[in-house]
Amino acid sequence: MAAKGWGKSKVTRESLLPYVASGIIPEFKQERWQVPAANEVEPLPRPGEFVIFLSFLDRGFALPTSDFLRQLLAFYNIKVSDLGPHSVQQISLFVALCECYLGCPPYFPLWVSIFHGRATRASKGDPALIPNGGIIFQVKSGESFIDMALPKKAQSQWRRFWFYTLEYTPPGGVRIPQYTTEPSVPRRLNVRSLPHDQEEVVKEMRLAIQALKDDGLTAANMYNCWLGRRLIPLRCRGHFMWEYRGQNDCTRSTATEWDEVEYRKALAKVTTAAFTSFDDGLQPFSEDKPAPQKVANHLPPLAGKEPPEMTEGEEDEAADEGDRTESDSDVRDFVRLPRGTKRGATSSPQGAPGASPLEDDEEGEATSPPEGKGPAKGGDEPRSKRLRLTILEGATELRRPLKDALEAGA
Repeated sequence: MAAKGWGKSKVTRESLLPYVASGIIPEFKQERWQVPAANEVEPLPRPGEFVIFLSFLDRGFALPTSDFLRQLLAFYNIKVSDLGPHSVQQISLFVALCECYLGCPPYFPLWVSIFHGRATRASKGDPALIPNGGIIFQVKSGESFIDMALPKKAQSQWRRFWFYTLEYTPPGGVRIPQYTTEPSVPRRLNVRSLPHDQEEVVKEMRLAIQALKDDGLTAANMYNCWLGRRLIPLRCRGHFMWEYRGQNDCTRSTATEWDEVEYRKALAKVTTAAFTSFDDGLQPFSEDKPAPQKVANHLPPLAGKEPPEMTEGEEDEAADEGDRTESDSDVRDFVRLPRGTKRGATSSPQGAPGASPLEDDEEGEATSPPEGKGPAKGGDEPRSKRLRLTILEGATELRRPLKDALEAGA
């Protein structure tokens, strides 16, 4: 398959003004973003700039970016422009699930246990990626997660809507990879094993996710908890989303509430989930509905330090990967295991290729399974105990056992 290049950008200053008005990007006078010149057919950024796509701004990306996103990019050794819109969307929804419904920071071992990356190379046998959108994050075969209700057809020609941005990196923080003409060479795209302590935490988090699905968590709830509340998952924020304080919360992109018609339009850009009301379904945690336990206010380390235990047994990508992009790849959305299927199986009918091609420049569809009940609940454990997850205590993993958390009254 021919690699897809850049081409002249269709972004104009006027097309970015709605995102300025909603607080997703700064005002132009701050000189934190720039529209490509009319004669540019590929990125020619100034020193310190990187390249993003307009469609990212509808899917939970904003400036300045979060530590989780920066460290995720560093872990995989990729740039922002190596992602496509639906990959950004999946990362955003993962962060929202952790913060809004699990009441914990986004836990990277959980991410790598559920998702893997698939790469489109510049040429066969070349480790380097195509110029843009060469990495797709998708749910691993046989995994069970939450239906994201991706639209059947993504925005056409999303690769033609690119522009430049700058951002400040806090002292000691992981820098977001800047754009370079050198193609990325990704690594650790498919982590196959975790250390025992992290694996035990992931198991408990999976039980909590299953309990949420059994209690009726829907795709609409997943979008309402961040998009509906004007919160941006991949932005650096002053506090986590489970501490949301209402319309005047300092982490909102704007204090302006959504007009229902406009909100339905914003949803329709990114999902087929049907909106009925912000009050319907499972409500996210907030200051008025606090998380059931105290969670340490820091993220587990995940990138830069390259923990060898996290990469043990990994493969760079699936053997049958081939050359794929978000335009033509057969991607498994948040799929469910059939009853009786062992988690982690290498394949299943619902996890087989052919489920949902993502972004496309001309056609292409993305389908999602219908919402419904997942696998049966584990054992007879009461829901209240299943939802009381292990809490974040150590520097590298969540260590405190569930029963200890309950006995301590966490």
